[in-house]
Amino acid sequence: MACIDVARSDPAAKLAGVATDVHPRSARSRVELQLRCVSSGYLSGGCSCPRTIPAGVVIAAWKRELERAAGDRFFHFTFGGGEWLAYGLEDGLVRGVYCPDHSAERDERSFSYGSRGSAATRQLA
Repeated sequence: MACIDVARSDPAAKLAGVATDVHPRSARSRVELQLRCVSSGYLSGGCSCPRTIPAGVVIAAWKRELERAAGDRFFHFTFGGGEWLAYGLEDGLVRGVYCPDHSAERDERSFSYGSRGSAATRQLA
């Protein structure tokens, strides 16, 4: 799953299940994609998270991160009063996002299992 802002004749049909809340922005069928939190809820009762974020916000945050250092990695960024977590690829694409609640849960699990990657990323931000 890649995070993009696309111009297609019928993007909603092709992006069903990948993006939610697809809204037309112009007469040329340009859309603003909303990325949904990738948390599946497997640790908290099995319900997928409904929270979304505009793809453009995530792409802009990843672009800023890539200006600091190249490479595929998780990164934190702030949006809507909360700290989101996403995984970006060196080619500029973003593979997925975690909402602030699930980002914090993931960081806590990572830290408790001995992985300091997420905590270290937050300290650098």
